[in-house]
Amino acid sequence: MTTMTKQDTIFLSIADASAAIEAGTLSPVDLTQAVLDRIEATDAQLNSYVLVMQDTALREAEASAERARTKSRLSPLDGIPMGIKDLYDTAGAVTTGGTSAYRFRVPEQDCTAVARLRAAGAVIIGKTNTHELAFGGTTNNVHYGPTRNPWKLDRVPGGSSGGSGSALAAGQAMGALGSDTGGSIRYPASYCGVSGIKPTYGLSSRAGVTALSHTLDHTGPMARTAYDCALMLNALQGYDPLDIDSAEQTRQDFVAGIEDGIAGMTLGVIRSLFAHAAPGVKAAFQASLVVLESLGARIVITEPLLGLDDWRGITMGIIAVEANDYHQELLAHDPPTIGAAVRARMALGAAMPAWRYARALDARKMLERRMHAGLKEQGIDAYVLPSTPITAWEIDEDPDRDSTPPRMAQYGSIFNISRQPSLSIPNGFDEDGLPTSLMISTAKWEDGLAMRIGHAFQQATDWHTKRPPLFS
Repeated sequence: MTTMTKQDTIFLSIADASAAIEAGTLSPVDLTQAVLDRIEATDAQLNSYVLVMQDTALREAEASAERARTKSRLSPLDGIPMGIKDLYDTAGAVTTGGTSAYRFRVPEQDCTAVARLRAAGAVIIGKTNTHELAFGGTTNNVHYGPTRNPWKLDRVPGGSSGGSGSALAAGQAMGALGSDTGGSIRYPASYCGVSGIKPTYGLSSRAGVTALSHTLDHTGPMARTAYDCALMLNALQGYDPLDIDSAEQTRQDFVAGIEDGIAGMTLGVIRSLFAHAAPGVKAAFQASLVVLESLGARIVITEPLLGLDDWRGITMGIIAVEANDYHQELLAHDPPTIGAAVRARMALGAAMPAWRYARALDARKMLERRMHAGLKEQGIDAYVLPSTPITAWEIDEDPDRDSTPPRMAQYGSIFNISRQPSLSIPNGFDEDGLPTSLMISTAKWEDGLAMRIGHAFQQATDWHTKRPPLFS
């Protein structure tokens, strides 16, 4: 690829980079080295990574280059550099979960998701920073330092998958793994101007991933485009007996039909959620609706949450109890190894009465039923909303305070409660030049439809091609 600079190379989509590798115009070794050079040049400012796996990444890239030479590539992901959130076990490489207690923990084997990426030929470039134990929305990590937003270094990248979001936006990876319990794939995607999907609950294995809430945890891909997310989800999907909630579903090809457009679809806007968004977020969302209508979709207003004013309490009522239970031994025997802010959240779970937790579980089921009925009864193909009501806010330099603003009322957790697939894609910028985002959420097991809608939007817009000025 003689006319392409190293900087252009690292900002390729997975699909375009894969096509170049297939054609023999781009070497996986050169691509991996370019990404490693980018990390070296920028990560002192961003702190996207807690571990860079340079030696093993280059060996994996060399093996990929040989497969490309012999026309035996394993998948479109073969030779593509990927960042792995530091909750995912990686064989022979430290996996800390973002906490001090596991600073020297080295798993003997890969978690299922990483094993599936390796089986597809992906190059594992390193471990990305996370909010401690995934219990927060900033990635302002008291043990490993805050990750910074590439669009403005004094802003958070979101959390808990903030390292993955930051790395993608800055050209430090071409794809990444995130996890999402209350929005932790989609919020960093939104704040960093990249794409990410929380799949249907049970579609992508959680085995070997540090848990926060078994009831609400989802694993999934982050990338620059909806199409790239589809390529990654093709590799990540599938039943796993090691994950008790893994579903036995027929494998799908999420790329098949992704080019079919959205003409004739009906998209529903939940007005009660959209009403409180910041002006810049509202403006970008309204402009997105115009684009979707121009592509042939019909926009309707819907209110599936009518009468459920306290639905936001469901998430914390479940997470606090289950996080406290999962980390009970650590909390009992070595509590100082967990930062004060996260420890305080987990203490809420210990104090919560059993009846309240039981009611939260029942309320989750009721809301799931309501959200799916809202699609079916009105003939709606997907809910569309801003991914977040605000854009990235300033980092609080005291990590114990967590830098979460009072008006951090997010939308995304409702789709963890309902277990629906939910995609976040860039859709503009606010008045401060910070990314805004469109969230597309379909019925369970309609993950491909969400990415098809997102792809149609991205074919008609160029927000996903924008690069942070500081790092472009």
